[in-house]
Formats: sequence, structure tokens, C-alpha cells
Amino acid sequence: MAAEEKTIKIYKGKHKHEISTEELRSEITQCLQIENLNFLIGAGCSSFRSEGGEEQAIPTMAGLAKQFYDAHPDFKVEKKSAVDLFPDNLETLINHLVSLGNIVTSDKKRTELSNKTKIINEFIFEKVCDSPACPSLLQLYKEFYMRIVKNTRQVPINVYTTNYDLYNENALDELGFMYNNGFLGSAQRIFNPNSYNYVVVENLGLSRDVWKSVSNFFNLYKIHGSINWIKEDNPDTDTPHILEKDIDLIRSRKRFDSLMIYPTPQKDRTTLMVPYSDLFRIMQNNLLKKNSVLITLGYSFSDEHINRIILNALSVYDFRLVIFGDSAMIDRLRDIGDSRIWIINSDDHIHYFKNFVEKVLPLQDDEQREEMEMKKSIKKLAAVLGESVSET
Repeated sequence: MAAEEKTIKIYKGKHKHEISTEELRSEITQCLQIENLNFLIGAGCSSFRSEGGEEQAIPTMAGLAKQFYDAHPDFKVEKKSAVDLFPDNLETLINHLVSLGNIVTSDKKRTELSNKTKIINEFIFEKVCDSPACPSLLQLYKEFYMRIVKNTRQVPINVYTTNYDLYNENALDELGFMYNNGFLGSAQRIFNPNSYNYVVVENLGLSRDVWKSVSNFFNLYKIHGSINWIKEDNPDTDTPHILEKDIDLIRSRKRFDSLMIYPTPQKDRTTLMVPYSDLFRIMQNNLLKKNSVLITLGYSFSDEHINRIILNALSVYDFRLVIFGDSAMIDRLRDIGDSRIWIINSDDHIHYFKNFVEKVLPLQDDEQREEMEMKKSIKKLAAVLGESVSET
């Protein structure tokens, strides 16, 4: 391999290596064989730009800030233009508003600041809720899941995401992969953290005592909530029901009450409440298991409550943290020099979700791809035959 082709930087502790795409794919393929495989999918993975640079999915925080100021050009903080003070980050703007609200003595001023924060949160909610589906990003998520599965894997893959959107669920649904997102029920889907303790098995048909765990099974943890989660009072207990609803219902209701952790200083406090406390507890328990790896994508390490869980996991000697990213906090992690922490990036953005999926993940083997194509064909046949039956 020519030296000029080795443009990807991988830091393993204090040691920096420059490797090729093929060498990186080999390294990641080995990580995918680890028994307790975990992914953390951050906000960067829900952004998708066309070749012309147009955002077609959920904007990143900088993109959201631009769209917010375009819609609210006169938004002010203490009589100063917010776009001048906080041009690229709505989270910083919200933090400032909340901090002001904590120190002002006037109830009127405190209400005014609270209303400004609500305007920003409602804007974020609407952008996620009303964002048109991006077929290219959905296909990318589908490709991600197809490439990380193996028919021989018996332990579920854990996927944690801070994103509120439904790209993970839609991709898994279209692929026909079985997954658990913490909800039980059919007519009414209610969150029950105990569901993550259940194992899905298949009967091998040899004996009623011969069972095999279903391969290609995923546990999905939406640790910051979801656009299609709502809360309802439970008449039997003081703990409310967390319900999963159809996204079209959420859009039609026009109510700003989905369960989502917004980018505010209260994030830490909110994670102590249901259902977030359960999700974070399970995440921590999973990462503390022996022989675990966590691969992070699109996550800048700016959330302290998530970082604490990762820090606890690093207390286990054989835990490995593989970071695809480039941020100030990631640079600080690199400077620590822990050999169990791998940091991977490049000038041509190998750490972006699209490049990770298309260039780094191993190709799906032919047998799996043929099986997926057969499932798609059966789904189409069922639709056609169903229509013919309904017409008779």
C-alpha cells in the first residue's frame, strides 16, 4: 500500500498511526466480533447533505441555529441580538437563558426568559416532527444494520442513540430485523424496562427443549427520548405510563408534549426521571460487562451524563472505546493516552456516518444479502396478493 494512500489517523492511546481504509476496515471487523457489541449514535448521524450541500434530514446544532435565526431574526437576549451572541449553537443560547432565569429576581423577567427557552424547544420539536423523510439517509441506516449483523451472533447488539427521530426504527422495520425498544404491547405500546431482560428464541423443531437465540437481534435505547413518546397518568400508581404512538398521530395532535430531553442545563436532572433513569441504568450495566466495546458515531462527548457512564465503563480493564469523531473534547480524551481508547478521523471525514458505513464497515456477505432480497420480494408479493384477494 503506497504511503500517500494512508490518510486515516487512528490514535491508540499515545500512539498515532496513519492507515489505509482497508486496514481500518480490518480493525473494525475485528471489533464487530466482540461479544458485547455497543454503538452510540449521536446527532451527527441524523444529518444528511446532498452533493450540493443542501440539508435533507435533521440539521446538526449549527444547522438548527441557522434555521432558527432565519425564522426569528429579531430574537434578542437582554436587548442584544442572539445571532450575534450565539451564532452557531442553540444549546449555548438555551444555557444562557436558563442561567439568567436562575439569577433574576423579577417574576416577570423570569417568565419572559422561560418563554424564550420554550420558543427554541418548540422550534427543535417541530423540526424533528415535521422533517420530511430522507430516503438516502434511511438507506444509509439500513446499510449500517445490514453490515453489522452476522448470522452466527447470538448476543444482541446494543444501539444507544441521543436522537429523537425514527430512522433507526424505520430502517429495522423495513429490513425485517427483530429489535426491542423497551415497549411492550400491541394495541397500546407501554414502556417497560424489564423487556430488555427478555431473550427471543426460535424453536429448532428438533425437540421442545431445543431452542436457539434469534440471530440479528438488536436492543435499541433512545436515551434522550423520542418524538413519538408521550406520557399519560397511570390511575393505578404514581408512576405515569410512557406510551409509543404513531408519528402521524403526533403530527396531527400539534401538541408540544413528546418525551424528549432538550439541550438545556437541566439535562442531567431530567435523566433521573422515568424513562431516562431506566435507560441510563441499563446502558451502564451493559457497558460494565466483560469483553465490551463501545463504538461512537456522530457524538462529540459534550453530554456529561453520558460521559460519566463511559468513564465508569473504563474502570473495567478489558473495555474498549472506539471513537469516530473530531471535537475539542475528543482531543482531550486523546491526550490522556489510554491505549483502550481509539480515536479515528481524517481530513476527508472518514469519521462521518456516511463514510463509516460505506467505506469502513465490512460488506454484507452474499448469503445475508440474498436473504434480505428474498424478504423484500415476499413483502411485495404479499402486498400484491393481498390486493387481489380484497378485490374478489
